[in-house]
Amino acid sequence: MNKHLLLIIVCLVNVGFCLCQKSIWRVELALNDRLVLPFFLEKFSDDNSSPLYRIVNGKEKIILSSKQKKDSLQLSFLEMDSYLMICLDSLNNFRGYWQNNIKGQRIPLHGVLGDTPRFSSEINGKPLRIANKYQVTFSENDDPWPAVGLFEQYGDLIHGTFLTETGDFRFLSGNVYGNELFLSCFDGSHAFVFTAKINGINLLGRFYSGSSYQTDWKGVADENAELKSPSKLTYIIDSTLDLNDVKVTTTCGFKKKLGAGKSPVSIIQIMGSWCPNCLDETNYYKALYEKYKSKGLEITSVAFEYGSTKRMQRKKLKRFVDKAEIPYPVYLGGAANKKTASALFPMLNEISSFPTSIFFNAQGEIVLIHTGFNGPGTGVHFEKYKKEIEDLIENLLK
Repeated sequence: MNKHLLLIIVCLVNVGFCLCQKSIWRVELALNDRLVLPFFLEKFSDDNSSPLYRIVNGKEKIILSSKQKKDSLQLSFLEMDSYLMICLDSLNNFRGYWQNNIKGQRIPLHGVLGDTPRFSSEINGKPLRIANKYQVTFSENDDPWPAVGLFEQYGDLIHGTFLTETGDFRFLSGNVYGNELFLSCFDGSHAFVFTAKINGINLLGRFYSGSSYQTDWKGVADENAELKSPSKLTYIIDSTLDLNDVKVTTTCGFKKKLGAGKSPVSIIQIMGSWCPNCLDETNYYKALYEKYKSKGLEITSVAFEYGSTKRMQRKKLKRFVDKAEIPYPVYLGGAANKKTASALFPMLNEISSFPTSIFFNAQGEIVLIHTGFNGPGTGVHFEKYKKEIEDLIENLLK
């Protein structure tokens, strides 16, 4: 028998075999020659239906769609424009790649069947305890930017995230071995690895994002750690400029003026389909819209997208709108960079974060500009934000 045909048959048999049993794989993304990002891929069944697959980041579970592709299985993220392509071997381990269409990258990966620790280490000894909250500085010796580290530790297991002025780092998960800390997150767009040495009340570490970016970070244990208010980072610098003059493009290619609406409450969300924080905020806004639309809430999104042409940008955006089932208008603002976004909204000092949201009252006056989004991975901070926004909307509706 042809060797290539035999390999295809083995892969198909093993894919079918794995579809009949509960499985979890520890997967490593090879970000570069020296750095791997570990995460878990889990297969499970829901009410005896066809098996489903999901990425596991600590408390976060990201459902993937599955499709057979000759000798391989394609596992696609539902909203993010990326997927995993894998082929199992005779031991039900697999090799393949992560195709990130957002940035046009293909990164190799391999998975080993078995529920093992996310990170492994040769360090012996009891894991040191870390604090629940840290005042953090990234790029301390270059171009520093602040953050707040939030952590929950259970023996050698650790979950957490970082709050920043432009949004959170979503769900991080990892391990502590002796005086060493390891965390990672993979959600189809973000590919983050954090390492650190525990030195008393300090954490001294490195942050790796994707295949090329890295920087230092330092955390100092501080239960009172905080950031600047997200309502004070973006502000009006020219009140004579009117949002009604902002020109956007529909996903079908038609030009129109944005406008602020004359509803009791209007929100303009500045975002991108490639941005997981924007997806978190969009999911919240969908629920908010469902709750208040009958009372007069309007939401409009203006997206800034990757793609070498306007047509490609519109195509990516339309895919996102359809997949995410967004019930309110979404328009294209331009290319995916803050400079382009800032130029489209010259009445503001700058757009420093995707997402950024502008809230209006019935007279079309700006009542709040909220920079960034700290979502479900931030726990009580997310719940506090939701209450503040819903209190604002209730007051404006009165």
